[in-house]
Amino acid sequence: MSDREAQEQLAWREALSWLEKANEDARAVRLLLSSGLISLAAFHVQQATEKALKALLTAAAQDVRRIHDVAALAELARVHWPDLVDDPFPLVLVNDWYIKTRYPGIEDEAPAVTEIEDALATVKALMDAIAERGSAILRPNTSIRSA
Repeated sequence: MSDREAQEQLAWREALSWLEKANEDARAVRLLLSSGLISLAAFHVQQATEKALKALLTAAAQDVRRIHDVAALAELARVHWPDLVDDPFPLVLVNDWYIKTRYPGIEDEAPAVTEIEDALATVKALMDAIAERGSAILRPNTSIRSA
């Protein structure tokens, strides 16, 4: 194995650890929705999206910035993964959920459950595509648990 291949595998292993955290957030969304905790579910969709994009940046050996702006992360990831990160990025709407769902007085109304479910389905499709890409690079027995 060349140094380049070894570095690529190392980057993908780290990327899949980001993806595992994204999957935890996706699982939390389902639990929170079933418990009627709509605002918290929306927040975790944003978190899953953010972490999926950071997984792509990590796989591309790019600095994972300590930002929460999904639009900015999508723009950075699209440079390396234009086939995975659409333009316009359909999950930009979850940017607002990061703050609005966590603090009082910003917006009293949580996103609709259907909006959250649609966004979750979209981020899950992205996460599945990332996992598939990573599995093509890594050994066949390297996998992550799906939400």
